[in-house]
Amino acid sequence: MEKGLWMLLLCFLALPVGAQNEKGNSETAKSVEMKEVTVEAARVTKKLDGLLIIPSDAQREAATDGYSLLAKLSLPRIRVDEVMRTIVPLSNNGTVQLRLNGTLASKEDLLSLDPKLVKNIDFIDNPGVRYGDGIGYVIDIRTKRNTTGYVLGADLSNSVTTVNGGNTLYAKYNHKNSELAFTFTSLYKDQRGFRSSESADYTLNNGSHYLVSRNQTDGRSRHFGNQFEIKYSLADSATYVFQANLSVGGGNTPGNYADFVYRDGTIEQTYRTIDVSSDFSPTLDLYFFHQLGKHQSVTANVVGSGIYTDKRGYNGEGRTYAYDVDGRTWSLESEAIYENKLKPFTLSAGLEHSVSFTNNEYTGDVSALNKMRRGELYLFSEVKGRWKRLGYSAGVGMANKTYSQEDYNFDYWTFRPKLTLSYEILTGLNARYTFETYRRVSSYAMVSDARIRENSREWKVGNPNLQPSRVIKNIIDVSYNGRRVSGGMNMEYRRDLGSNMSVYERTATDEFLYSQQNIGNIMMFVVQNYVRYDVVPERLSVTLFGGINRFFNISSLYRHHLTSYNYGGNIQAYLGRWTLTGYADNGWRFVEGEHEGRNGAAVYLGVSYRWKKCNVSLFLQHPFQQHPAIQRGKVLNENLHKEYIYRSRDLGNMITLRFSWKLSKGKDYKEIDKKVQHERNKQTGIM
Repeated sequence: MEKGLWMLLLCFLALPVGAQNEKGNSETAKSVEMKEVTVEAARVTKKLDGLLIIPSDAQREAATDGYSLLAKLSLPRIRVDEVMRTIVPLSNNGTVQLRLNGTLASKEDLLSLDPKLVKNIDFIDNPGVRYGDGIGYVIDIRTKRNTTGYVLGADLSNSVTTVNGGNTLYAKYNHKNSELAFTFTSLYKDQRGFRSSESADYTLNNGSHYLVSRNQTDGRSRHFGNQFEIKYSLADSATYVFQANLSVGGGNTPGNYADFVYRDGTIEQTYRTIDVSSDFSPTLDLYFFHQLGKHQSVTANVVGSGIYTDKRGYNGEGRTYAYDVDGRTWSLESEAIYENKLKPFTLSAGLEHSVSFTNNEYTGDVSALNKMRRGELYLFSEVKGRWKRLGYSAGVGMANKTYSQEDYNFDYWTFRPKLTLSYEILTGLNARYTFETYRRVSSYAMVSDARIRENSREWKVGNPNLQPSRVIKNIIDVSYNGRRVSGGMNMEYRRDLGSNMSVYERTATDEFLYSQQNIGNIMMFVVQNYVRYDVVPERLSVTLFGGINRFFNISSLYRHHLTSYNYGGNIQAYLGRWTLTGYADNGWRFVEGEHEGRNGAAVYLGVSYRWKKCNVSLFLQHPFQQHPAIQRGKVLNENLHKEYIYRSRDLGNMITLRFSWKLSKGKDYKEIDKKVQHERNKQTGIM
């Protein structure tokens, strides 16, 4: 493993030599000029905040939707699963935000996307202050659209080795400046192969050790969901854009259960856990953009949503324990942004305002009524520009955050400055430094005053007194983007001061209560590399990546350290109507507080065939694995040491068949670019 990482590092260090060789051939190369940097015939252009990627014709032709296209781009430090339709980072560095022409994109938006209309992808791995905190990456897909015509399509993805799938139907109609779009998605899952095993060592008050094992013998995991979306847009590419989007979604998990065998050395017991829930969520999104002259513009966005959740939990270990939750959350978010593209730099400023109300009522063995009100006012301003080879971005954000729940409340201001400097060393070779600091808020579920039993010995307890932590980041990034070779090295040192760290309290009756408290600091040092090589341009490309991660968790109660490695790669081959893909990584291992976790390794293989308006794809996940590990973990507390592992027979050797069909008619494409950066609220506050 270490040998592979050293080889990857040597490949990266050799990149500047390749830069010089390609520069020597620049007289015969075709020049492509971008806003930030001019790279000789490069499809990947380095920007101040990330990469601008122009998909090749082969990638556009081979892709069936947005997930399929992104999977073929080999985005650094990102795992794209086009079967399960997920996009996640390979590090604990914030979430991935998906956008389509600037606006937040849903799963349905990506499934109905026509890859042939994609102009470029703005991959932002250094989001500015306008995005707020908690966002590690932004992927903005820019497209054209018809001015007259229609699109009808279907994307049907169903596994043949297990009951799992998702099917989408969509239609769009364009007439002059108007577009009307409908999307319907149905998801389903009914799996019986999930198994978990756990061993725990409880140190009791009398000094003795109580050893327990919990092994799952049977179970069923079902989920059914539907999403309907109707979208109307009125756009003049030179003057204005108005868009209204109404979506209604719901899901149901009917009768999920798991059967266990409990052993403690003297007794053996069988018991069952049940998790049943349903949810319903309507959302209305209104957006407006107006161009003021040649250089100035204003945007506004208002989103109203509701989340209605009903949940029932049951645990038969020891004394029977059951409870119900009736959850309701309503939220209203709004945002306005002003932008002025001046000659030396671009100035942007704006404000965001959000307010939400949560009413979660717990009944049964949990008796609690959580009425929470949350509010935030965020103001920001940012300057971004370029002077010769030096690029710069300086911004500051200020937020007033309020929270109240019965007798608990807080009202505070946060200050978020961010500075980025980049320098073009050679053509295609860039160095970048970023500094930022902000305050991070814990999950709102953990600031409730509810107390939930996890098993006969353990409880999860909310802490309404939790305070935000201070995050400080220093990042150095060196990257090279050439005609056939691209790569990069990213080094980050991060400190969380006054972090919300895990605490286990042992009671006089030998119960173990888990909560979070502001008791210490977390530090993380990460070095990540990647190298991409187009072996045969437009036909065959290979990407390798790897990283070293060092974690420090230091509190008044404990100290935990960890060094972990992650590595992987992918390959893409375009053979006319056929496309072959392969991807593998070893997962992500980390320690936070007193929890050490490791996400399972991933291996994907795919083959697709394109014929006229249709595309048929076959995917194999976790090949040659009967029961792949999905997640492993440990609890490192001095009085509670636990190890657990989750496996899934359904995901082992899972074969999925996808059929895509698209019929379109239209011409005279033009752009629609929605620039507001608002994030929709999805927190229910339920523990």
